[in-house]
Amino acid sequence: MGETGPDQSIELTMDRIEREAKRAARAKELQERFGAAGEGRMGPAAEADALAQRIAQLTGCHRIPYRPRDWASVAAKPRIQVVRTNDREMEARRALNAYRPGWLEQLFGSDREKRRQLAARVAEAVTQDEQAYREAWREAQKHNGEIDFACKLAELDMRTINEGLSEHTTLPAAYDAVDRFRFCSPAKGRFQIQIEAHDLAGLPCEEAERQPGGRAVFRPMPRGRLHQLHGANVCASALRFAVEMLGFLPLDEVEVVTHCDLRNPNTGLFERHPILQMKLTHAVAARTPFEKAEPIALAAQVGARMNWTLQAGFSPISLDGLEVDAA
Repeated sequence: MGETGPDQSIELTMDRIEREAKRAARAKELQERFGAAGEGRMGPAAEADALAQRIAQLTGCHRIPYRPRDWASVAAKPRIQVVRTNDREMEARRALNAYRPGWLEQLFGSDREKRRQLAARVAEAVTQDEQAYREAWREAQKHNGEIDFACKLAELDMRTINEGLSEHTTLPAAYDAVDRFRFCSPAKGRFQIQIEAHDLAGLPCEEAERQPGGRAVFRPMPRGRLHQLHGANVCASALRFAVEMLGFLPLDEVEVVTHCDLRNPNTGLFERHPILQMKLTHAVAARTPFEKAEPIALAAQVGARMNWTLQAGFSPISLDGLEVDAA
């Protein structure tokens, strides 16, 4: 099978039967919503607001600043070794041992109270030494843990990368913009983000127009508008994953390969194909206006490879360079 043939990866996609069932359910839902004639329906304005918010999430998830992390400097830091000390205790014991009561203290018996206070100070100093050690140990663990984390990132340890996403990136907020994704390293020093995009059946399929009285009219989305939405979502999600992971990882480049189910015009069946390939470097990311530009134009600006038109939507592409790692 050639490079433009359907990718039959199992882990990255739902089973074909399940995907077909999903599309059939969506078609039935549209039929029930609008009928055979595709006429409009009335609904609450709140539903129109939710629809607009969902579309904004799908097509605007790339609008974040590029913030690279300097993990190389973290990995180069010296490790901290904590040594337990008892400086406070020794000082308190010296004070206790050096105490010599005067004759007046002995006469009135105040020396016993003074010795009790000095002994209590020794016990307090022992506790303070222990607390200081534990605090230093916690700080050392945090410091050394960051060094270990940075070193594992440099090794492209996938478990470390996945576990660090929530703390070091805002990528989880964009998970709903794709159907699913995974990371892989097809070759040493190469990091690839494999995305399965929402197909047309997984996107909002209607448009809303506000009406007086807190109502809205909903109509089926025209095919060209649906293709525009799909193109914007695919590009926006690819850009978001690329800029987040490039800023997070100690690499010079990350790659995104997006797949989607496309209808085979000869058989009428849906098959999974690569539809976008993007390689993003620090030099390009640093001068790219992620927060301002529209996603399709921005993807083209950073050199994404795709075959998309407003009339036909996406078509399969061949993958440039090493073959995509089987998911």
